[in-house]
Amino acid sequence: MVTLEIRNLNEVEEVYLGEIRKIIKHKKDYYDNLFKKYSKDLIIEIEFNKEKLYRVNISVNLLSKTISVTELDRDPVEALRRAFAEFKKAVKRQIALERKDYLYKRKRYRQQKWKEYFEILEEDVEESVREDKPKYSRKVKNAMKSVQKYLKKRLKELGFTKKQIKAQMPGILELIEKKFYKVFDPKIHKPENLDALLFKITEEILEKYRNTLAEAEGTVDITEFEADSEAPKEEIYEPEMYFLEDFSEDERLIEQVADAFTQEEIDEKIEKLVAQLDKKEQAAVHLHFLEQFDNEEIADVTGMKEDEIEAAIDKFKKQVAESFEKDLK
Repeated sequence: MVTLEIRNLNEVEEVYLGEIRKIIKHKKDYYDNLFKKYSKDLIIEIEFNKEKLYRVNISVNLLSKTISVTELDRDPVEALRRAFAEFKKAVKRQIALERKDYLYKRKRYRQQKWKEYFEILEEDVEESVREDKPKYSRKVKNAMKSVQKYLKKRLKELGFTKKQIKAQMPGILELIEKKFYKVFDPKIHKPENLDALLFKITEEILEKYRNTLAEAEGTVDITEFEADSEAPKEEIYEPEMYFLEDFSEDERLIEQVADAFTQEEIDEKIEKLVAQLDKKEQAAVHLHFLEQFDNEEIADVTGMKEDEIEAAIDKFKKQVAESFEKDLK
């Protein structure tokens, strides 16, 4: 929840008050939408002070940093507009940094769990192969939770409807888990490689998978994965979304896109561009931007060469920037 606290509005001449209230109402709606899944209630403070010029300060205490912006002008409306413009850029940059930090923590956490459970996993695999069915231990369930998010996004990119995804996710997840147990080899695979192995298996199954529109018959109940209190807390960053800051360093373009499009519209547009790529490039883009995989890890998953991955990522960044520039004309 976002609360706007306005201080010293009585110092502003009455002729400006109507426009100031209109701007603040519009910005309240914008920040309510931006922070609707943020784990912390936020207070955005807007303070007016009049000396020779109007001084407008806007500040907020985010999870990782306090953002504070000040603008001066003879016209308090102009000072407020400029302050909000700079404030929005600073907030969006900080959220993007918080998101990247969260994704790296999430990735490190999963790798640490693989390391802790590696020996026990060997026993699970032997039992699963012997009985020809997964054991469904918690350690694999927690890893499968990350694959679930990845799989859902990839199925959407491949053209599946929400109804089809919901129906067939359990069956596909069971195929992934069963194959994981069959191919895992403690002599070859190390704890730090197991995340990439799961995603690689996912891509291999997606390559061969055909959408039958049938109801899934899998026994993996994706609603029953156990919560893990040690895991990084799922917050505003957990819905898999794209940030334009990852695609362009042009602050003018980033600001114009933020003014013209909602986050949902940005995601939808980028997803449509992803859907135009071949399957390997789709996986590379997703793993790079949404999972923070490096080129070596992406190569393990997709079979692409590292220089091919780098070229594909650079090309897609340019394509996204050019697409938004075209829409803004």
